[in-house]
Amino acid sequence: MYWTSVCLIGIATIGKGSDWEEFRDLVRGGIPITYRNKIWQEVSGALDMRQPGYYKELLSRKDPEACQCWGDIELDLHRTFPTNVLFGPGGHGIEKLKNILLAYSLHNPTVGYCQGMNLLAGTLLLTNNAEEEAFWLLTSMLGRHLPEDYFTQQLLSPQADQRVLRELVQEIMPRLYAHFEEMHVDVTAVTFSWFLTLFTDCLPVETLLRVWDIFFVEGMIIVFKVALAILWMNEKEIMKCRNGAAVYCYMKQMTLSMHQPDKLIKVAFTTLKSYIQPEKIEAKRQRHQKSVRQELIQEQQLIKARTFVCASPPTDKKKTLQN
Repeated sequence: MYWTSVCLIGIATIGKGSDWEEFRDLVRGGIPITYRNKIWQEVSGALDMRQPGYYKELLSRKDPEACQCWGDIELDLHRTFPTNVLFGPGGHGIEKLKNILLAYSLHNPTVGYCQGMNLLAGTLLLTNNAEEEAFWLLTSMLGRHLPEDYFTQQLLSPQADQRVLRELVQEIMPRLYAHFEEMHVDVTAVTFSWFLTLFTDCLPVETLLRVWDIFFVEGMIIVFKVALAILWMNEKEIMKCRNGAAVYCYMKQMTLSMHQPDKLIKVAFTTLKSYIQPEKIEAKRQRHQKSVRQELIQEQQLIKARTFVCASPPTDKKKTLQN
């Protein structure tokens, strides 16, 4: 009954007081599948962004082959949930996915297309068969809910977020962090894709959609909370791994069996509540983003200096000695 009322009156009427907290708590409990698309459309801002006719206009601009991103998009189309009937042989999802990715690359040519977007768009199509609505959800996700430079070529924000996560693991799970160090394991080798694809490449779909319910309401902080909850829940098993290869192998598989979203969300929002404070995480993100940008500038300056040296004409040593 509550969800019916929310859909009728709209999210904007809820406000930011106790009513919003009630709505947030109910979202954490899971949005019913019947209302999920409508709630996502409104709470994400996709409904406000939508421009009638714009999506069709984007697709009419040029042929796919003329798009600079087409080669990368084409490679990823058939890598997107290949075992799902929607994207498998005879499924109609591939054509819709192609349209959405092409349209976004034209809508935001600065970003174009980046690997991982196919999984985001594919997940949206799993919950919403209308490709234009899925396009606007993707646009709101990349434009409002993730940092604007998340999918740029340098991947600055994702790199910074991995440093934040590593720092949080050291603070919250020091024994696990020490184990990673002892086994010479770089945890970001596994968790980088969690952030870049918003867990689409690792969580079962029923758990993934529950995480996305909260993501659209609470934003980027949910990614850190879920990542830490996954590590917290698997800490004992990871600690049993006696070498780096075993750690990587276990971590690559551990999320695939997480079919209890309620348990994951309880750990993220109750067990770890006192450890994960949004303002502290944001401060860490800003600090690490600054560091990553400075390192990139230094690297570019070093490359420029090396290029200059290589391009300089050779010195005629014989002539110099004669002078």
